[in-house]
Amino acid sequence: MKNFKDFLEKNKVLILLGVILIICIIAIITVTISYFFGGSETVYGDRLDEIEDYPIEENFKKEYISSLEEDTLINSVTFDLKGRIIYVTIDFVGDTSLVEAQSKAAASLDQFTEKILSYYDIMFTLKCEQTENSEGFTITGARNIAGSGLIWNNNTPVESEEES
Repeated sequence: MKNFKDFLEKNKVLILLGVILIICIIAIITVTISYFFGGSETVYGDRLDEIEDYPIEENFKKEYISSLEEDTLINSVTFDLKGRIIYVTIDFVGDTSLVEAQSKAAASLDQFTEKILSYYDIMFTLKCEQTENSEGFTITGARNIAGSGLIWNNNTPVESEEES
């Protein structure tokens, strides 16, 4: 017992550092396990827990698509819901101007209820093939839940002109 007391007195600092090291290792292991193996089972985490309160019915999707496809400037429409983002792709006929296409997409927002607009982000992709009379375009627009309108990002490839 005397040897043990002598050992403790001679190595107080080392024993204290050893205890601190063991506590740190336990803390690191606990945090690592909870970070990599704990949490939610879903891909989206808990962001979609209240999605049942904001349903988008198949009926609404079909009505939205058919109302847009009634327009003579529109070839086809796709409506895809992933998480809290609604993806709408509109394919226009060849001679449609970019301004007309943007106004059709902006006007289609009126079909969504305020409840849906306050929960879902909406992404539009507008496409028009190049024809003899039109250069065509591919443009994306987004409406954030906090926003009031569409923000456009032009993705149409532009050829650089060389000066002579």
